[in-house]
Amino acid sequence: MGKTKNIQSVERAFAILELFGETNSMMSVKEISAALQLSKSTVFGLINTLYNLGYLRQDSETLKYNLGPKVLALGSAVSQNDIIAKTSHKFMQEISDKFQETCLCVIEENGYVVYIDKTESTSSITLKTRIGTKKELYCTGVGKVYLAYMSEEKRKKILSKPMEKKTENTITDIDLLESELENVKKQGFAFDDEEFETGICCLAVPVFGRGENVISSISLTGPIFRIKKLDFNILVKSLKDAAGNISKNLML
Repeated sequence: MGKTKNIQSVERAFAILELFGETNSMMSVKEISAALQLSKSTVFGLINTLYNLGYLRQDSETLKYNLGPKVLALGSAVSQNDIIAKTSHKFMQEISDKFQETCLCVIEENGYVVYIDKTESTSSITLKTRIGTKKELYCTGVGKVYLAYMSEEKRKKILSKPMEKKTENTITDIDLLESELENVKKQGFAFDDEEFETGICCLAVPVFGRGENVISSISLTGPIFRIKKLDFNILVKSLKDAAGNISKNLML
């Protein structure tokens, strides 16, 4: 879409909504006018429109305004997880098509990874993992990515809980796991070598927000006999490139 001049009234309406988002408090026409350096008559006209549309509400006693139900509805419709999943999907599908395996996208929530998107190729074996599934961090590639980049305090708290041995390859020794997590951070990727499910492995990389803040992790996952036949260096580069593209698009 070509770059055109912004409509001033729309800019000002969004400035009002963003002001409420920043202050998180009830405000009068006078207070909004002062904060945005706009005339009271201009602010009143914009507020009246936003109120009639349901994007602002008014307290009947103080006559001050705050965000209304329409904004809440938009917030629930476009959650951060939805944005990450929708942004990631295209790049994940490219990975699935290139390597003919399943690509998964997760976020971390309360010490678990939650799967928020999944892409498959026409020939990939369907994995049991469903959107919304939760798994432990210590025994998954995507989980180890999160552990490697999170604060030491948070990591220790998560790893202080009992770690179940899912398979013969599951790492439950703290020292061995900490050593692996150091390597994950140095290399920028994690490998799940049949640690959650026998016969299944995955290679995972972080998706960064600002700085080294990991906001998601993506992985190529499939049967170990097929994954290990792939060119490892090309696979790592492809996943990192995809994660970089996801990160750039999320930061736009």
